[in-house]
Amino acid sequence: MNKRLLLIVFGILWFLPGKAQDAVDSMRIYYVVGHREVDPSFRDNGAELDRFLRAVRVAVREETIERITICSSASPDGYNKANERLAMRRADSLAAYIARHGSVPEVLIEKHAIGIAWDMLRRQVAASDMEYRDEVLDIIDNTPVFVFDERDRVVDGRKKRLMDLRGGRPYKYMLEVFFPDLRSSVCATLYIKPSAGVADTTVVVPLPEPEPIFGPEVEPVAEIVSKPVTEMGPVPVPVPEWRPMLSVKTNAVGLGMLLLNAAVEIDLSQRLSLNLPVYYSACDYFTDDVKFRMLGFQPELRVWPLAERKFFVGLHFGVAYYNFAFGGPWRIQDHDGRTPAWGGGVNVGYRLPLSCDKRWNVEFSLGAGVYDVHYDKFHNGYNGAYASSVKKTFFGIDSFAVSFSYMFDIKNKRK
Repeated sequence: MNKRLLLIVFGILWFLPGKAQDAVDSMRIYYVVGHREVDPSFRDNGAELDRFLRAVRVAVREETIERITICSSASPDGYNKANERLAMRRADSLAAYIARHGSVPEVLIEKHAIGIAWDMLRRQVAASDMEYRDEVLDIIDNTPVFVFDERDRVVDGRKKRLMDLRGGRPYKYMLEVFFPDLRSSVCATLYIKPSAGVADTTVVVPLPEPEPIFGPEVEPVAEIVSKPVTEMGPVPVPVPEWRPMLSVKTNAVGLGMLLLNAAVEIDLSQRLSLNLPVYYSACDYFTDDVKFRMLGFQPELRVWPLAERKFFVGLHFGVAYYNFAFGGPWRIQDHDGRTPAWGGGVNVGYRLPLSCDKRWNVEFSLGAGVYDVHYDKFHNGYNGAYASSVKKTFFGIDSFAVSFSYMFDIKNKRK
């Protein structure tokens, strides 16, 4: 009840002062998933910040600024408490940015964190033609954020039901299409003193009147908690967000075979990436007659057919210098030490996220190919004598990986 009362009082305090002041400009900026920093190079943040700060500097110079309000939010992915903290940190970060670049005293900047922007998500869903739209809206409208049992333990909730709906397909769609726009400072609004005129350099943007967070009848607590304090008008249905990434990884199977290995994967487009692994070993397996020495490269072009980028198919090329012995009578080595096996093939794989921000992943892949090999046979022993030379075509499994990776953002300008 205390939280409910505070929200109602906050709504009154928010709603009334707006009547006595003029909102002359506003902006919306966006954040990389899991990040709190203001990034002018992300999406159209740079243009929005430049325009808004120009109006702020005019108001500061003419001493007409009354206040700036910031309302920040997060998307439903991740833990609820973590999202609340992230929304507040995003508000803090934007306030510091405006104070630093707009020469605004921080005492004039109000910060509000609304946590998960459920109301904005509802408007996005309602304006879309997504599959199972009506079922999603029914859950958002009629399921509390948390459902408790008689012992006040959380046993169900809005997010869980959305994730369970239709095998998770609607939730995955919203994760790709809608959630990027929820990771925003929903509203940064500049208010000037009611007696002041607006300078010619200020772009006047008419804003809708802020709506109170309570209606004629008091709504359920869960519904009050889930709604933002203000709305910035209709939210356009966004296009799926894609950011190029770079991954560094190592194959645990190769390490288990005492093969030092590393790979770099770089995104070429939303559906294509290039994987560049290298393998190296120069050691014997505990005895002179058991060894798996190799220097190999296997660049691979991957195709990600699904928007969620978990399943992939690939085409790879391989080249390897080798020196193998498995305890039997023979040791084989690439012909004259300078005739590597070469060829190529296809593979399939699946990437499974290990962390909430999807930067840590484990990747499973299996490939098969055709290789031209020309090797020399030696008797397997110390300085074993040469026996013969063999040319043949190898067909079979040529890669098996259980790789652990970490993904980095590739900085890129967005217009």
